[in-house]
Amino acid sequence: MTEDMIPMPLPRLLALVLLMALARCAAPATDCSLAMVARMPLEVQDHLLVVPAGINGQWVRLVVDSGAERTTISNTVAERLGLPHDLLHQTRAVGIGGPTVTNDVIVKRLVIGGVHFPVDRIAVGNFNLQNKHGLDADGLLGADILLAFDMDIDVPGGQLTLYRPRQCPEAAPPWTQPAMEITGVGVRKDRLLLPFQLDGTAGMAILDTGAGQNLIGLDMARRLGLDAQVMANDTTVRNRGIGPVEAVAYLHHFKELRIGPTTQAAPVLAVQLADAGFGDALIGESFLHGRRVWISFRSRRVFVSKREGEE
Repeated sequence: MTEDMIPMPLPRLLALVLLMALARCAAPATDCSLAMVARMPLEVQDHLLVVPAGINGQWVRLVVDSGAERTTISNTVAERLGLPHDLLHQTRAVGIGGPTVTNDVIVKRLVIGGVHFPVDRIAVGNFNLQNKHGLDADGLLGADILLAFDMDIDVPGGQLTLYRPRQCPEAAPPWTQPAMEITGVGVRKDRLLLPFQLDGTAGMAILDTGAGQNLIGLDMARRLGLDAQVMANDTTVRNRGIGPVEAVAYLHHFKELRIGPTTQAAPVLAVQLADAGFGDALIGESFLHGRRVWISFRSRRVFVSKREGEE
């Protein structure tokens, strides 16, 4: 999932500063050693990555979602936990499901991986993360927390580890298995962008761990010459984010998808012609599936483990 939000108010800005301090752990900027901050079990549910968390002493399950600007729970979960609304702070979000406006809720304690995070309010959304395909989550663990750290997303090993961020040219993931670096990583606001090529046309895609599939956006579709008439015979599906409406996407056959050094032949990708504000594309769990992924927002570095057959 991906979303764009209004500028953060001062109290949330101060909370983010505290989060960054927790991430740095008072270490000097040139310290390239690994320092683990939190570790938690990771489960794949219907193509989404889900981790446990504690809110005010009660367990919840959150989708690991680097495309969501803020950590968010559903209205139903907020009511179940008895969290009071903060009438002074609203969140306006625009994403795949359309625009939403909600009040934050106040939390006394947020615990992730056994660590208390200095967050006193989180966003609320009108969405449902339960389905018959095995998804049973309560909300989203967003970029406001995730991107303050270096992340080791070990999908095969079922584990998410957050490390103090490093900004070292030689810093590599803490793995022994072969890995590939995706070079040319960019940043837009609080999102990492990965370079890709689709049928020879270049683009930059948001790395969205909360997207169950790769999704081609309006900007890229236009450069590829795709419109509703061209894709009239393609199968359509409906996508929904945190907003109230569903967006129609076309499942279109392409010749080749390149993401960094990886290549996928004859991919079938969803193409969304409605402008949801995410630009060229979202790279989601269909790319991450079966991989171990290292993400460092601070140093703009991304590594992925090799799948069988990849050189």
